[in-house]
This record gives sequence, C-alpha cells and structure tokens, in this order.
Amino acid sequence: MKKTTRTSKVTTVVNFILDESGSMEPIKEATIAGFNKYLKGLKQQKEKFLFTLTKFDSTGLRTPYLMTDVKKVEPLDNVTYTPGANTPLYDAVVETVEKVAAEITGDQAVLVAIMSDGEENSSVKHDEKCLQELIQKLEKRGNWTFVFMGANQDSWATASNWGIAKGNIANWQATRQGTGEVFGIMAMSTSNFSQTMQDNAAKGVALNASNFFDNTKK
Repeated sequence: MKKTTRTSKVTTVVNFILDESGSMEPIKEATIAGFNKYLKGLKQQKEKFLFTLTKFDSTGLRTPYLMTDVKKVEPLDNVTYTPGANTPLYDAVVETVEKVAAEITGDQAVLVAIMSDGEENSSVKHDEKCLQELIQKLEKRGNWTFVFMGANQDSWATASNWGIAKGNIANWQATRQGTGEVFGIMAMSTSNFSQTMQDNAAKGVALNASNFFDNTKK
C-alpha cells in the first residue's frame, strides 16, 4: 500500500449503486428488506458514514442521496424501489462515481458498491473501457475501493475485466434467500472495512482494500 499522511480519524463514504431493472422484480421485497437492514446497520456503527444511493434502469438514473449523513437516509419501500426496464450498468457506475469523486477530500475512505442481477445491456453514454479507466484512475489515489455483487453471470470474470480485485467480488443467487445472504455479507464486510480504514489511517497507509469480502473470513 502507498504511504499517506492521514490523521487517525477518517470518514467512510459508501456509494451504493443498485440495479432497479425489471429482472429485479421477483426479488423486489427481498432487496428492499436486505437494503434496509444494511442501512440500519450502518446507522448503528460508531464510525461516521456518508452515503450515496443510485438506483438505475434504462429509463434513467435516480440518486436520491449524494454524500449524505447515513442517519438521514430513509429506508426503501414499494414506492421508492420499483424495478423496470433494462440495465445501463456502465452509465450508472461511471456517472455516479464521477459525481462523488468531485466531492471527495483526502481524509475519506471511499467505497463503491455495485449490485446487479444481470449484465450490462443498455448504456448509451459509457462503455466497459470508460469504466475500466475510471476505476484504474481512482484506485491510484489510494483511498478508493470498488466492489461488485453480481447474480446470473460469472461475476468474477465480469468485474475482473473492469479491474476490480478478486477479493472485492461476490457472486449471489437471485432468490429471496440469496439476496438476504449477500446483503448480510455486505453489512459485515462494510463494518470490517470501516474499522480497517481507521487502523490504516493511524498507521499512515492507504485507505483502500483488495480483500473486502475476504475480510469476513478472518
């Protein structure tokens, strides 16, 4: 890891990019329940979290929260999460990350969590190369971590092509049980990540991780 000159207290910035395409409809209730449980867990942590949420399908990107204190973020419900249309994954990730990047300061550990039950099929502004280059550029700053949770695909092959580390990739089953399990893993991993970043700051090392999900095994 790169050396830094950070203080011992850092803010964890969580950017959750959530698929709201039509294929998520069968697991809509499980997604709402899992996300809300994850959100509740972040609110109970002693560390400070800023939260960005982007929901996306081919009708548009919706970012109801941008760099917001997580305690002010409202749970999802049947009105605020309504799956439909196709999956412009590249557009959603690139545009959300660029918005957040403009707000980041040096003493923040930035986590980008991408969750989708299907592959990219409808981006119009960005392609895989755009996403690869953006991830590479931001990870060089030493305080950005990208993770991918994918279903109905080879998640490791997909996200590895983007430059995401193997330890930051999780494959899940697009079922009620599988959806609940992946949110549970995400909750534990985010808590471990935030605590590790506090330790890294005190040691003067980079505020990022290449074993985000592997941390749950320790």
